[in-house]
Amino acid sequence: MAAPQNEIGSWVRNYVHYDNLANTYNKQAGASRKLRDDFEDKIIQNLRANNMQNAIIQVAGARLQYSEEKTIPNLSMPRLEIYLHNYFKQKGNGIDETESILRYIKSQKLNDTQIVAKLKKTVLPSGIPPPPPPPPSNHLK
Repeated sequence: MAAPQNEIGSWVRNYVHYDNLANTYNKQAGASRKLRDDFEDKIIQNLRANNMQNAIIQVAGARLQYSEEKTIPNLSMPRLEIYLHNYFKQKGNGIDETESILRYIKSQKLNDTQIVAKLKKTVLPSGIPPPPPPPPSNHLK
């Protein structure tokens, strides 16, 4: 059973509203992270320049300490290719099977492809009204 047209209209308006809201928050979060990272770099550079890596900085709402963390890079296809070339080079038998392994992995990735239904939103230029709704159908008479 299909939903009444006014309910679908409400769903569409809510979808567009929350999609716009999510996009706005994502942009703000990205800009905030960039600014935070810039300030972090300045603070770290200053602590290092003044040999103050053991300092504890306390302000209202936060306590900051210099620390170092190990990070492991994500395993991307280009990085996997580098690792495989290095592996076969270290193995030393002169056979590098990197290309065939990567072809196999890529073919398996294609087999795992899924099709998911999504709404594709196109933002209308401001000042141009949306198109009029379609005329009422005759099957309701």
